Amino acid sequence: MRLKLLAASCLLLLAAACSNDSETNAMPPLRLPTLGGTMAPSLASCPDHKCLTVYVAPWCGACHMATPLILELRRYLSSRGVATRIVVGMDEPAAVRQYAKAFGPDTLMDPAGDLRVDGTPYFFVSDGNGRILNEAAGMPMGISSLPDLAAAYGLP
Repeated sequence: MRLKLLAASCLLLLAAACSNDSETNAMPPLRLPTLGGTMAPSLASCPDHKCLTVYVAPWCGACHMATPLILELRRYLSSRGVATRIVVGMDEPAAVRQYAKAFGPDTLMDPAGDLRVDGTPYFFVSDGNGRILNEAAGMPMGISSLPDLAAAYGLP
């Protein structure tokens, strides 16, 4: 019985090692324009050891309610060496541009929704190589402080 269990475990480990998850667990090499008029580096690159990418949409009521908290979290994480990128998308270009103003000129714009997400707001945590470490849809409930909110996403 132990031998069968060991063999099954080895097969699972081998399958995991040979799987193609490294491509599906990476930020896409998507480059988006910023509100300020420049083309941002690829989402697959991260200027710090960790990046938080937050995707919001103009039509999303929860996104608008979370905007002040997202801005506070951005400042908090910046002081801890974590880059934060805000992507506004999935709407008409004028609506995307208008909502992007709430986040500043470095806000990424994705009116066509090229970055695929499973709900809004959507949070990706990636490392310096673009590997996705954590992702979640929506704001966590019952969080009362910025350190707790950062920790909920696996950030310092």
